[in-house]
Amino acid sequence: MQACVVSGPQEECLVKIVPFRPDLASQIAALYNEAIAPVPDCHPVAQERFGSMEGIASRNLRDEALMAAAGEDGELLGFAHVGVSLPPTEDWQPPADQPVIRFLYYRAGARRAGQALLEWAEDWARERGDSIIAYHQHFRYPFYHAPYCHLSEHMGHVRALFGMNGYREDAMEVYLRWVDFTPPEPVRPDLDFELTREESECSFGSRVRYRAVQGGRTIGSCTMDRGHWSDPEGDLWCFCDGLGVEEEFQGKRLGMFLLCTGLKEMHRAGCRHASITTGWENHRAALMYTNMGYRHGDRTCSYQKELNTAKAQAKE
Repeated sequence: MQACVVSGPQEECLVKIVPFRPDLASQIAALYNEAIAPVPDCHPVAQERFGSMEGIASRNLRDEALMAAAGEDGELLGFAHVGVSLPPTEDWQPPADQPVIRFLYYRAGARRAGQALLEWAEDWARERGDSIIAYHQHFRYPFYHAPYCHLSEHMGHVRALFGMNGYREDAMEVYLRWVDFTPPEPVRPDLDFELTREESECSFGSRVRYRAVQGGRTIGSCTMDRGHWSDPEGDLWCFCDGLGVEEEFQGKRLGMFLLCTGLKEMHRAGCRHASITTGWENHRAALMYTNMGYRHGDRTCSYQKELNTAKAQAKE
């Protein structure tokens, strides 16, 4: 057990940083459910989810640790989950051996507990690297938000804590949702291509991928997942896991055709709600999605901070 005396403007509050124990599962789950309560389409979990470190371990991390902040009465006020990244398999993933904060939450009003948790995480990271990243989608809990979401704007006091401690916004993603959607009729563009369809399974349901193929080359694709990342009863939802068109074929409504084709199949299969994500600055995609019927649900971002003071000053 590590005790931190965190001074406030009116009083001193003794915050104890305690390591994960199975008997804390109910309190940690309650804190997690409190954290995600305002986050769109994010559902509460049972305490069994936090019954062991093995049960919440990420396949993309090693050396994971979870610490909680307890007040003087022993009640948990927050928790932080950290780890070190494994070698990436795709370009967008963080590099190997990067210390990360997978999840950090503190009860609103218990800022001293949040500060103590963040300082503990940074001390832990300094023993393993020169920088730290927080809330990157690659390390998210499988039951937290959509697959490509980071820290939700609806967890404002957590975002503010990172900002006040010198973290900068890094990867940024917009989450869009379409409740009770009616898919537009797919209109095939005036292009020469073959449309192929592939079925597979994803981590939380079934997956269908459409590809536009021209001369053996894929010029566009759309991947639709049926199911819900945080709700095992979520078959009413579908999620566009990927939509892409080769640059020379953009602006020809191929992306619209592929997305409408996928949405129509999901609707026939029983889905009534649809969601999708895109980068904050991908205005072309956001324009298409919002004019189709998707509406803004959330803005999310990950955070990064240099822990080596000399390196941080050199970058400035």
